[in-house]
Amino acid sequence: MAEVVVLDASALIALVSSSDPHHKWALEMFRDTASFDLQMTALSQAEALVHPARNGKLDKFLKTFSALGLVVTSIEGPDASKLATLRATTNLKMPDACVLHQAIKVSGSIATTDTQLAQAAKSKGVGVFSPN
Repeated sequence: MAEVVVLDASALIALVSSSDPHHKWALEMFRDTASFDLQMTALSQAEALVHPARNGKLDKFLKTFSALGLVVTSIEGPDASKLATLRATTNLKMPDACVLHQAIKVSGSIATTDTQLAQAAKSKGVGVFSPN
């Protein structure tokens, strides 16, 4: 079974936006994880889609997203209490708690440019791909 990396919205945005300050890091991360299974929560995907939707570029972004081969995961009923506990103990916002929860659930790592999420993941023993 391949290793799993769960991307947050910031990692995806950095990957597809050449003007993002973390674009070079994201390209390197994507190359370094080429043999891994890449996942993203549906909530993180929705976050990443806001800017393209606002600017009339949603279809183009979705085509790029589709080409990356990311698996989009959903939140199920049994996840609710674990997410609430994770959010309460880390003070992460819910989208970040969802990313961390998914990584814990699949014994994977996360990819993020968010320092707070990276620190919370490390404190839970979760591997982190981050430019920081």
